[in-house]
Amino acid sequence: MSEAIANQPVTEDYMPRTIIAGVIGNMVEWYDWTVYGLLAGVFSHAIFPAQNPTSSVISALLTFAVGFLMRPVGSIVLSPLADRYGRRQILSLTILLMGFGSLLIAVVPPYASIGIASPLIVLVARLLQGFSTGAEFQSSTVYLVEHAPAERRAFVGSSQLASIGFAVLVATGVATLTTTFVPQPALETWAWRIPFLFGALLSLYGMWMRLRLPETPFFVAIEQRQDKAHRPIFEALREYPASTLYVFCVQIGTVMFYLWTVFLPTYANLVGKLPLSQGLLGGTISLAAFTVAVPVMAALSDRVGRKPLLIGSAVGFLVLARPLFFLLGNGDFASFLLADIVGCLLLAMVDGVMPALFCELFPTRVRTSGIGIPYQVCSAIFSGTAPLVAAWFIHRGEPLAVTWYVMAIGLLTGIVFCFMPETRGRSLG
Repeated sequence: MSEAIANQPVTEDYMPRTIIAGVIGNMVEWYDWTVYGLLAGVFSHAIFPAQNPTSSVISALLTFAVGFLMRPVGSIVLSPLADRYGRRQILSLTILLMGFGSLLIAVVPPYASIGIASPLIVLVARLLQGFSTGAEFQSSTVYLVEHAPAERRAFVGSSQLASIGFAVLVATGVATLTTTFVPQPALETWAWRIPFLFGALLSLYGMWMRLRLPETPFFVAIEQRQDKAHRPIFEALREYPASTLYVFCVQIGTVMFYLWTVFLPTYANLVGKLPLSQGLLGGTISLAAFTVAVPVMAALSDRVGRKPLLIGSAVGFLVLARPLFFLLGNGDFASFLLADIVGCLLLAMVDGVMPALFCELFPTRVRTSGIGIPYQVCSAIFSGTAPLVAAWFIHRGEPLAVTWYVMAIGLLTGIVFCFMPETRGRSLG
């Protein structure tokens, strides 16, 4: 009976509801996460005052990066719970924590009012959001893929990454409207708080959606067999070391994700003097292209496999990183838009494959922990530091030095992808 449950297809009328409920929380998580990076240049002076504007931005981005350090902690604490007690139990908790962190940022008084307590409150909020995000990706990814028909696993799973693109798109759009239509000094004094308050309200709706989720058939099957792992993290690392390494290497590409989807408008503003509002507009258009491209790339991988798209993305960044960043120094909107769209399309080649690939690398009993630990450890090292590294190179007067960083990652991941086994068609059970 348990095998039948594990292998039964999800009905077509049920699948859309499952996808919507699965991605809504992830979308809210990434909206809150991204809007901080996008508006750092706006509120940094009010919360992190400094004589040099670039120094204020670096301080804000440093707090952004510190939030990533809590990702492994959240993963270590929460991922095993998803493997032992079910995927849906964790989903409501993560979105609630993220929304509360966003609310703290929205209402924090400025440095001029409460002094050092102001940046400390923001730091606590970022740590709380990092903790919740530490379990969000793998829990919602596993939930979606374990519900998906085998022949459309990547396509269904890609809704997870498409929701990230949509969330970043919404965050970019809100930031664009705020910076375009709210004049100074209102923008720097209070209007920057509106996007964070909006994120807190969205989290309440996302939590309501997730409380209505059913459990996945694969987890129900191992419950009935009494085959749940007692120490999921230890068992995943011990029994699947190669899969752990593959997840880590795929996730290193998050450096490019955060450079293109979060920091690129700030980079073009600081280096090419492109107005921030134009950079955010270009980011909105590029993210729309990314969101559309992700499911297209995923559907392609359901036909040709995961490896061709992974290798293609790595080679693309290796070859194009330097000319794309060179375009950003021109200071015109057309050059920025071209560089942003090309990078986002290369990102879509990886992100369309990622959810299905990760789930196919581990069995059900350790799947959430097996994905979560290397994914979040890698994020703590590379994701939050990516904008900070780029800002540091700008501060030193060597903005194009960041291209060597991107090219090195493209070379490393490309080599790993060539030796990684193809997972398309593997049984999740």
